[in-house]
Amino acid sequence: MMSRIATLALSLMLVIFCCFAGELLPAYVEKTPVDVIDGYSLGKPTGSGLILYGPSYKCRDDPRATCYPTIVDQSVVKIGWNDDFILVERQPRDTYIFATPDATLASWYIIDLSSGTVYKDLSSEQYSELIAQLEIPDIEMQAPMDIYEKR
Repeated sequence: MMSRIATLALSLMLVIFCCFAGELLPAYVEKTPVDVIDGYSLGKPTGSGLILYGPSYKCRDDPRATCYPTIVDQSVVKIGWNDDFILVERQPRDTYIFATPDATLASWYIIDLSSGTVYKDLSSEQYSELIAQLEIPDIEMQAPMDIYEKR
């Protein structure tokens, strides 16, 4: 009876760990985030989707470490930029391992590099209106994983 309970408990712990390891473990990046432009970079915490980070800084609690502020949470699925703007399409992704981005909940971001303003969680309509309002020229959107893996 005790071995059956122990086996059941171990099995349950294994299932919980496999499904929710992203929640239980600290987030470590696979490699140093890859520079995009003006200090903004793409990074990928282990078991996660791509994230857009802002310019890095020395961490207060450990000055030897570098901190990267999150600008766009996972998963960045398209990104494009010029000297003035960064455009991002984000599809949210659950934190459990093997989750995939949810295209039905897509949102868009525009980052104005001259002012540092981040227009976030825009709908498709808001994004299009803001592109016109800010007079942003056509910017080629790319697959961010291609950028992340090549650099």
